[in-house]
Amino acid sequence: MKKIITLFVVAIAYIQAAEVFATFETTALKSAKLAFSSSGIVKKVYVDVGSKVKKGDILATLHNEDLVALASTARAQAKFAESEYNRYAQVKNYINAAQLDSYRLKKENAQTQLKYNESVLYKTVLKAPFEGVITAKTIEEGDVVTAQAATPAFKMQSVGPLKLIMKYDARYYNVVKVGQPYIFQIGGKGTKYKATIRKIYPTIDEKTQMMIAEAYIKDMPSGLFGAGTITTGN
Repeated sequence: MKKIITLFVVAIAYIQAAEVFATFETTALKSAKLAFSSSGIVKKVYVDVGSKVKKGDILATLHNEDLVALASTARAQAKFAESEYNRYAQVKNYINAAQLDSYRLKKENAQTQLKYNESVLYKTVLKAPFEGVITAKTIEEGDVVTAQAATPAFKMQSVGPLKLIMKYDARYYNVVKVGQPYIFQIGGKGTKYKATIRKIYPTIDEKTQMMIAEAYIKDMPSGLFGAGTITTGN
């Protein structure tokens, strides 16, 4: 009986100190497929594959001269309507209340029209949603594009730290923990690198019975893959 207990304790200790095998791939912290939300003809493309961009940088524009004119007119009308309302509001005690309400309604309608025209104009300008690098470009100046096209105009990803996505056997669900080290090799050979687990996904893939964990790694491109071990011992 003592021998069985001893073997059981040794087995538990072995599992707790196991090096769990895990494959990995690297992906950017952020990635995006970008497309125009309006149809039209491409007027200008400002970036190419490999271009580094900041959040809010213009990537491409459609021909929008007519929309620019409409927005400009709406802006002037909204400004006039607001001035007109403010002028009558200063003498509201001397005019009919219904008349003042009509000027207020005119001002609000003009402001609503301005917002609409500006939103339509905004859809003809494609901007970077975050700081990163352009990884693919499928449009050229003069191309006809449609709203929410199946093929994105650009693909981009963030620069800096990458996510290292590890997959390991689900039987170690209660062994692998956040904070444990992961020692890995690119392509399964060569230089060894180290990362620390920052996140463990809460679900198990039903088909493969694998779990997923995340770590961050620097100074590597996305798309790498390989294998390594998670050290689970104390």
